[in-house]
Amino acid sequence: MESHQASTWKLNTLFVSVFLLLVYLLLITSMAKNPAKLSDNNEIITVNKTELVNLTRFDKLMSTVLLMPKSYLYQGEIFITLEEKATEIRVLPFENLLISSFIDIAIPVTALLLMALTSVVVNALYYHKNMIKKITPLCHKVDGIISTYQLDSSVNENSANLHSLTNSLNYLQKISEEYQLKAEEYNFCDKLTKLVDRYHFLDHINKQLIISKKKGIKSALLFIDLDGFKSVNDSYGHSFGDEVLIQVAERLKSIVRRKKLNFKQDDSVLEYNLSRLGGDEFTMFIRELESPEQSIGVAIDVLKELERDFILGTKIIKISASIGIAIYPDSAATPYALIQMADVAMYRAKTDGRGVYRIYSPEMGASMRRYHYLLDEMRAAIDSKNFFLTFQPVIDIDDYGIIYFEALVRWQHPVEGTITPDEFIPIAESSNLILELGDWILDEACRQMSAWYNAGMRNARISVNLSAIQLKHKPLDDWIFESLEKAGLPPRSLMLEITESCFIDASDKLFTMLENLRAKGVLIAIDDFGTGFSSLSILANLPVDVLKIDKIFVSEAMNNSKYNKILHSIVDMAKKLDLNIVAEGIEQVEQLEMLRSLGVQHIQGFLVSRPQRSNYVGKKIFEQGVNHMAHTGTSQWAPQVNDLN
Repeated sequence: MESHQASTWKLNTLFVSVFLLLVYLLLITSMAKNPAKLSDNNEIITVNKTELVNLTRFDKLMSTVLLMPKSYLYQGEIFITLEEKATEIRVLPFENLLISSFIDIAIPVTALLLMALTSVVVNALYYHKNMIKKITPLCHKVDGIISTYQLDSSVNENSANLHSLTNSLNYLQKISEEYQLKAEEYNFCDKLTKLVDRYHFLDHINKQLIISKKKGIKSALLFIDLDGFKSVNDSYGHSFGDEVLIQVAERLKSIVRRKKLNFKQDDSVLEYNLSRLGGDEFTMFIRELESPEQSIGVAIDVLKELERDFILGTKIIKISASIGIAIYPDSAATPYALIQMADVAMYRAKTDGRGVYRIYSPEMGASMRRYHYLLDEMRAAIDSKNFFLTFQPVIDIDDYGIIYFEALVRWQHPVEGTITPDEFIPIAESSNLILELGDWILDEACRQMSAWYNAGMRNARISVNLSAIQLKHKPLDDWIFESLEKAGLPPRSLMLEITESCFIDASDKLFTMLENLRAKGVLIAIDDFGTGFSSLSILANLPVDVLKIDKIFVSEAMNNSKYNKILHSIVDMAKKLDLNIVAEGIEQVEQLEMLRSLGVQHIQGFLVSRPQRSNYVGKKIFEQGVNHMAHTGTSQWAPQVNDLN
C-alpha cells in the first residue's frame, strides 16, 4: 500500500508539472499573438521616450519568463514595447495584454482541467476496483484469523474496505495481546492464584539482582507462610482453602500496588515481583530497598492485611501469617540463597509465636543447618536402627506395684552420642518423619511388652505417646490393632498417651476411633494435663481413662499455695469424672507424701526410676521371683533415693 501511495504521488506530480507547462506554453503563445489583436482595438499608443521609465529588473523577468520585449513604466502603468523609433516608442499596456491572453487560454485550460479531473476519477475508480479485489481476500483472511479465537469478526462482504480492514487489524492486535497475556499466565503462572510461579520468579529476581549489583543498591525478599491454613482445609475442605489462597493473592497484589513495588508497567504485563511458591507459601520482592525499615513496613502491612477476616459465603475464616525477610546482599547474594534465608527467618517467626516477622541473621542460619543435618541423620538412624526404647515405670503409691511402663524413644548418634528427644522430636514432627518413627516405636513397644506379658506381666501395660501429626494422618484404630496383632499382644496391655492440646480441635472421627480402641481394652490417657488450656466442657466429653498431671503442678505445689490449690482441684475433678490419676515428675519423697495425702494413687518420676533399657527392666521385674509375678500379674518397683544420683 505504501508503494502504491508513492507511485500515485509521483504520477500526480508529473501530471501537475505537465499541466503547468501546457498552461505556460498556451500563455506565451497567446501573448505573442495578442498585440496585433489589441492594435485593432486601438489599445497600442505611441509615447515619447523621455516620458518612459526603464524597468530593468521587471524587464529581465518578462523577457526571460514570458519572452516579452522591453518593458517601461508610463503614467504609473507597465507597458510592453512593440516598436521603437529614434524618439518615439509604440507600447502596449501589459495588463491589457495579460488579461486578453488569459481570456484566450481560458477554454483550453478548462478543457485540460476537465480532462485531468476525468482522468483522476477514472483512475480512482480503477484503483478502488483493484483495491476491493485485493483487499477482499485479505479481509477474509483476517476474518478467518479472528474466528480462530472464537470471536465474532467485524469484517463482512459489504465492509471489505481499507477502513474496515484497519479496524479489524486493530481488533486482531487487541485480542492477540489478550491471548498473549493468557498464554503467559498459563505458562508462567500458578494456575490457582494467577501469580508468577516459583521458576519464573527465581529467573526474574536473578536478573534484578544483577542490576542491583551494578547499581550498588540493596533489595529485599519477603517469605510469607500462612498460619492456620491447614486447619481451613481440614475443617472446610480444599475448595474453601483454594478460595482463601485466591483472596490472599489479591490482598498481596493490592499491597504491591499501594506500596509501589510493581515491576509491571501496565495490565498487559505479568507482575513478577509477587509469586506463589507453592502450597500456602508466597514471596514478595522489593527491587530497590531504601532501608531495612522499608521491608519491615511492607511486612507489617502484609500481616495486617492477612489478619482481616476472610468471608467465604456465610463463613468467616481467620488466619494469619509468619514472614521471613532476607536482605540482598547482606543475607545472601543469589536468588536461591535469598529465598532459603528468608525461609529460615520465616521458621524463626513461627517459632517465636506466629503472626510476626523476622529478619534473617547468621544465628538463624546455624539453627537451620542444624535442623537439616539432624533431619538427614534421623532418616539414616531409622534405617540403621540407632533409635532405641527406654521404659519408665508408673507404680501404685501404696504397694509399689507396677501399673504400666511408659515407652520413651532415645537416639544414640554414632558421632554425637545421645541426642535428646527435646531436640529431635520437634524436627520429626515438623517434617512428618514422626510417622515413620512412630511406626517403629509402636511396633517395638508392643513387641517388648508382648515378651513381658508372656513372662507373666499380665496386669501391667505398655504406654506409647502419640503426636498430633500421627492423630491427623493415621487411621488410628486400624493402625493400633494391626501393631497389636503383629506382636501378639492383647489390647488391654496397651495405653496411648495424647497431650491435652491435641484434643482442643479434635474431630468427631478421632473420638470415634478412640472409642473403638477403648471398647477393645486399650486405655487412653491425657498427657501433661494443665498445659493445654482445654475447657472443662471438653474434658467432660473426652473418650479418656487416665489423667496425667503435668510435673509443674507437683513441683510448684510444694512452695506455692496457688499451685497447691490448683493441684487439689485437678485431683478432685478427676475423681468426680472417674478418671485414674497419674502424677508425673516425682523427684522428692516430700512430693510423694503430699500426693498420698491428696489421694493420688499412681506416680511416675525419677524418685521411682529414670527411664531404663529393656534388659535392666527385665532384671528388675524378676527380682521378686516368678511366683510373685504369676500370683499378681505384675511386679514391684519401690522408690529408691539412690536413683536420683
